[in-house]
Amino acid sequence: MPLLQNKGKLKVAAGAFAAVALVVGIVGCAPKANMGNPTPVVTAPTSIPEKNSFGIIGTKSWKDQYPNQYNSFMENDKNPWPRANGKGSRNAKYPEMVTLGKGYGYAKFFYEAGGHTSSMYTATHNGRVNEKTKAGCLACKTPDVHEMAARDGKGVWQLNMFKVAETVEDGITCAMCHENENPGKMHIERADWVRALGSSINKRSASGEACGQCHCDYSMDPVTGEPTSPYDNVEGMTPERALKWYDDHNYVDWTYPETGAKMIAVRHSEYEYNYGGDHGNHMTQLGYDCADCHMAVKTDEKGNAYHSHFWQSPLKNEELLKKDCSKCHKDLKAEVKAWQDEIYGRTHQLGMRCASFVQNFVAGVRAGTINEADMPRLRQIQREATFYWNSSYAENSKGAHFPARFREVLDRCEALLNEGDKILGVESSADKFVSEYDPAKEYQFKETAKQYYDAHDQR
Repeated sequence: MPLLQNKGKLKVAAGAFAAVALVVGIVGCAPKANMGNPTPVVTAPTSIPEKNSFGIIGTKSWKDQYPNQYNSFMENDKNPWPRANGKGSRNAKYPEMVTLGKGYGYAKFFYEAGGHTSSMYTATHNGRVNEKTKAGCLACKTPDVHEMAARDGKGVWQLNMFKVAETVEDGITCAMCHENENPGKMHIERADWVRALGSSINKRSASGEACGQCHCDYSMDPVTGEPTSPYDNVEGMTPERALKWYDDHNYVDWTYPETGAKMIAVRHSEYEYNYGGDHGNHMTQLGYDCADCHMAVKTDEKGNAYHSHFWQSPLKNEELLKKDCSKCHKDLKAEVKAWQDEIYGRTHQLGMRCASFVQNFVAGVRAGTINEADMPRLRQIQREATFYWNSSYAENSKGAHFPARFREVLDRCEALLNEGDKILGVESSADKFVSEYDPAKEYQFKETAKQYYDAHDQR
C-alpha cells in the first residue's frame, strides 16, 4: 500500500496559542515539529504493476514494492464484520434509530463499522440492502465503480448494486487515495467530492481530502443517483449549511410513512467536523491531519519510517500521546472520555426525545387532532431535528473531533423539539420514548441480503 506523506506540524501564532490554552487549560505549550520523530519519505514505484479490467492497480499488486504499507493495511482484518453474536448492532443499543429512520434502510439494520479490508462484504451483506439497491452504495467500497461510471456514464449509479458487485475486481485499494500509477501523490477518486471542495480544495491537507471523500456526508443525486455531498466549498461544510444546501436543492432521502416529512439521512461526516467551516477544528488549526492521528508512524527492521495503514484511534498510539499530545494535554484519554460521555450521552438522550416527538406527531396524525395548517411546520421540524441529531450520531468520533460544534448541533436539535412540542401541545422526552426495535426482524433483513448476494456472486 503506498505511502501517505507526513507533514511537519505548523507553528502556532500567539493569538491561536492563547485560544489553545483556554481550551485545554494549559498555558505555555503548543505542538510543534518534533525533530526526534522519524519522518516517512515518499518513494516512487520502480515499476508499474498490471492493471485490472477497469484500469486500476489492485492493492496486492503493490505488496512487493510497498511491503510495510501492504502488511499494515491487511491488519485491518483485525476489525471483523459483522461482530460476533450480533453485538455490533447500533439499533439494539440506540433504538431511537429504528423510529427516526422508519421507512429507510438504517432503521432495519445498522451495525458498527468493519475494517477497510471488508468493504465489499459489508456493503453487500448488510440488512439495509435489497433487490432495489443501486450501485451508488458502492461508491466508497471500490474505485472500480468510479472507473465504470467514467467509462459508461453516470447511469452506472442507478444500476443494480448486486449486478455491479459481480463485476468489480477489488474493494478499497490504494487507488482510492493515491494516484493509480504514482502512489507518492494523493488522489481523490470520487468526482463529486472535488466539486464539493470547490475553490477551497488547495486550502486543506491533500491527505485529509483523500480521506474525506468517503468520511463525509452525502446523499444520492435525485436524477443521476450519484453520491453527492451537500457543499460547494470547505467553508460551507457545517451541519446547518449542509441542511440548507439539501433544502435549496430539493434533496429527499425518504418520506416518513406516517407523517409525510421529507427526510435526510446523515452519513459519517468526519471530514466536516475536522476541516469544515471557516477555521476547522482544534487539530486542523494546529496543522495535524487525519494521517497524523490515525495512521501511526512505524519503523521497519531496516530503519525505514512509514505510515501504518492500519487505521485506529490515536489514543492507542502511545508514542503520539507522549511526544505530541502531552505538550498541551495532561491526560488526553481522560479528556476524550469526558467529551464522549457528555456529547454521545446527550446525543442518545436527544435521539430518544426526538423519537418521542415523532411518536407524538404520529399519534396526532392518527387521531386527527393536528391542525392542518401546522402540518408543514411539524414536518420541517421532524426533518431538521432528526438531521441535527443524526449529524452527531453518525460522526464516528462520538464528540471528540469538535466538541463545540457537536454542542451547537445538539442545541439546534433541542430548540426545534421545544418548538414542536408547543405546536403539538404534548411534551416529548427520552423517558417517554417507546422502543420499536425488533432483533428478529434485524436478523431476517441480514439473512435476506446474504441471499441476494449469493444469488448473484459468480466469483
